[in-house]
Amino acid sequence: MSAREQESSAALPAGQGGADGDSGVLGKFLRLEELRWLRDLFFASRRIVEGQYAGRHCSSMRGHSVEFSDYRQYMPGDELGDIDWKIFGRSDRLFIKLFEQQSDMTVNLMVDGSASMTYAGHQGKGHSKFDHACRMAAAIGFLTAKQQDKVSFCLAQNGLSSFLPARGDLRHFVQLLRTMEAVRPGGKADLADALHQLASMINRRGVLIVFTDLLEDDLSAVFDALSIFMHRGGEVIIFHVLHAEEMRLPDVADAMFIDSEDGGRIRLNVTDIRSAYDEKLQHFLARCSAGCRGRGMDYNLVPTSQHYTEALSEYLFKRASIA
Repeated sequence: MSAREQESSAALPAGQGGADGDSGVLGKFLRLEELRWLRDLFFASRRIVEGQYAGRHCSSMRGHSVEFSDYRQYMPGDELGDIDWKIFGRSDRLFIKLFEQQSDMTVNLMVDGSASMTYAGHQGKGHSKFDHACRMAAAIGFLTAKQQDKVSFCLAQNGLSSFLPARGDLRHFVQLLRTMEAVRPGGKADLADALHQLASMINRRGVLIVFTDLLEDDLSAVFDALSIFMHRGGEVIIFHVLHAEEMRLPDVADAMFIDSEDGGRIRLNVTDIRSAYDEKLQHFLARCSAGCRGRGMDYNLVPTSQHYTEALSEYLFKRASIA
């Protein structure tokens, strides 16, 4: 383990309640002090979810709970106790009260494991895009497990290269962290293929969260694949992770630009290309944002220069205010 990895390792409690657990494991992507910060946050779906167990999220299934949903006309065989007798007294007609059944939520985390996600700056001393993405994914996974909802993890690396099915306990979350830490990014993501494979493996609607730099050959294919999850009634959230030096080229006279996926190299004068690069970048970001939001998906640009706890706090507070 490198010195940088050792510095970012911390004890992650395996028991319910986070920092108060009796035992722990080393976690590269989640620190003990960050667990304390996460304890007061809550992550919920904005759309109706499906689940097998009672929980705190609205479900498309009808049942008995405190949340009133609608009325329908009484039919033979309905429970007499479900009749709204006040309406009967006013209209002489029988109506049944319908309630939203509360359900558990499934959160599916997908992290881009391509070679482009390894970029950590021209000096290679900072955290990579992959590290940043995994820290955000680990935090949301912890929130989900803490709420006793279900979380899965999958890696987009030359398609869907690994998949850890959803479960809702902290032991599973520890396994998720270990799976994440074992990843060695490389190759291409092939996000569209990975999403199609994932869609064939999960049936229930839920929340899909993708952490990626969106440096794909065919963005339209990615958006179309993401739309599958929207059409099923689920929710899709994109965290677009870019390095600070991708957002603004570093202040150097000239540089060797290396394609991390095919190894191609070209030396350019940075001053000469800066304006054209900025224009291309803005076009790329606008396309990513429009492609997601035009399909009802939640798009969030996250530069690595912003600490992931700050980025997540801003997102979750904004999400809560809109919900």
